[in-house]
Amino acid sequence: MATRWRLRPFDSAQIQSLSRGARVSPLVAQLLINRGITDPQQAVAFMQAKLSELNDPETLPGVTEAAERVVRAIRADRPIVIYGDYDVDGVCGTSVLWACLRLAGARQVHYYIPHRVEEGYGVNGEALVKLAQAHRNALVITVDCGISAVAEAARARELGLELIVTDHHTIGHDLPGADVLVHPRLPGSTYPCGDLCGAAVAFKLAWQICKSFGDGKKASPHLRDFLVRSLGLVAMATVADVVPLTSENRIIVRHGLAGIAAAPMVGLKALMAVTGSLDKSKLTTGTVAFGLAPRINAAGRLERAMRAVEMLTTEDADLAAVIAGELNELNAKRQEVERSIVQEAQEMVRSAGGSTGKGAIVVGKRGWHPGVIGIVASRLVEFYHRPTIVVALGDEVCQGSARSIPGFNLYEAIRECSDGLIAFGGHAAAAGLKMTQDHFPTFAERFNAHCQGVLTTEQLEKSITVDAEVQLSQLTLATVEDIERLEPHGMGNPRPLLLASQVRVAGEPRVVGAQRNHLQLRFLQGNFQIKAIGWGLAEKARELTPNAVCSIVFHSSINEWNGRREVQLELRDVNVEAAAASAPERMATAPASA
Repeated sequence: MATRWRLRPFDSAQIQSLSRGARVSPLVAQLLINRGITDPQQAVAFMQAKLSELNDPETLPGVTEAAERVVRAIRADRPIVIYGDYDVDGVCGTSVLWACLRLAGARQVHYYIPHRVEEGYGVNGEALVKLAQAHRNALVITVDCGISAVAEAARARELGLELIVTDHHTIGHDLPGADVLVHPRLPGSTYPCGDLCGAAVAFKLAWQICKSFGDGKKASPHLRDFLVRSLGLVAMATVADVVPLTSENRIIVRHGLAGIAAAPMVGLKALMAVTGSLDKSKLTTGTVAFGLAPRINAAGRLERAMRAVEMLTTEDADLAAVIAGELNELNAKRQEVERSIVQEAQEMVRSAGGSTGKGAIVVGKRGWHPGVIGIVASRLVEFYHRPTIVVALGDEVCQGSARSIPGFNLYEAIRECSDGLIAFGGHAAAAGLKMTQDHFPTFAERFNAHCQGVLTTEQLEKSITVDAEVQLSQLTLATVEDIERLEPHGMGNPRPLLLASQVRVAGEPRVVGAQRNHLQLRFLQGNFQIKAIGWGLAEKARELTPNAVCSIVFHSSINEWNGRREVQLELRDVNVEAAAASAPERMATAPASA
């Protein structure tokens, strides 16, 4: 599918005003304006992202009462069980809360994470029965799940369990009757950052608990040090869960990644060692998203996520290294399974006439691993640019995982087609669902028809939004370092995309990488020459012959090798000048978050 380039509009006077007021380069000022930041003070605050600007946990609905209950349980020496989700968000949040309670003096603190395949997502009744039997008079705290567990909360009450729910997922029609609900978007909430991930919600509870063991306003020194160190895990979860990296989330990720790079915890250090990121000068959201997070996720996808919690909470470096090695092997296995399912799914779509004319991609098959279908759905979205649901068919219950395209609320779409589903949950960008095998064809047809009816032509068109057109000579080391002050990047603060026109390919491009799928080349514009790498763009080598004139869309980056630092372009797309699509569409208006 061809990709349309959409170039953002710009106001030269506004750019110059912000550049002077915030003391940044005009290019960085333009990038800030594109992100909805037009006031100099706001721009300075955005660039600094001070840790002191984090919201006080007391402003998060339910946190104060939840912390009071936890403190009472610790002082009464009651058992406390943290019930987490099996993804990176749940694993990191569980690890933070467990370590906090141990440091606060809890002697009977345990964690439980359900098996993805055997138990499925969220709180389940059978697990609650086991926990009630194993830990009498226990306090159960959910992490990254529970806001839709209406029946399960009632069951917990019957079993004599005290239940605190901490979650961030979309709230349904009915709230669970837990003893306390902690959620940034509870009805009536005025919490400034409603887009916290589950681990961040758990961190806020941990923070409030730590304050209770200080002077009530601030945590004691050793607990305060713990909270700062634990920001690394919260940052990983924030990146992995793809929540907007704006407001408080941006501060968490900025300081959390810096903390990991400077002094990683024992478990993270072991994980960084197996991913080759231990010696990097800085940790980026890309390192987390494509290196660290998939290995933690692999535990929950193919085995038990509790092993990952063990790695992240241990002080034993040897044990952490062993578990990190296991997770690395699991991730390699996950990649093999994923590639196989993606190929099968693509063949199904081809056999059904392709994606043209379809509103959605819905595929399912027996034998597909439920732990991998979410990643497969993401791959199919990249390929077909349609809302996608991948279902692992089974005898009794079929598990599905869904991913969306920009600007389309997936959760609401599934809700509109939810008659006959056993369960569903999630948010606008990603969701999970359960159904019987008999219901699968009906649901697939209904969901596709719904998407066809509501998706616009523009939404169905694959496009990339370009921040600014530049001359390659503008991209000096100092300018690119200035651009990197906009990090961390993610949803809500995308990595800047730049456009350069009328550039020439200098010399013969090289296909590189273990799988021969990347492209290494140089571009020339006037007398200025610059290196570029095209990740996954090896197929473009045939077009990019020496001296070919083209337009390129790219991220600027700094490549470090043997102590040398130089600017490098990371290509996103290339159009050889003869192609009709080489001219970008100039946008009349553009949303700040696009």
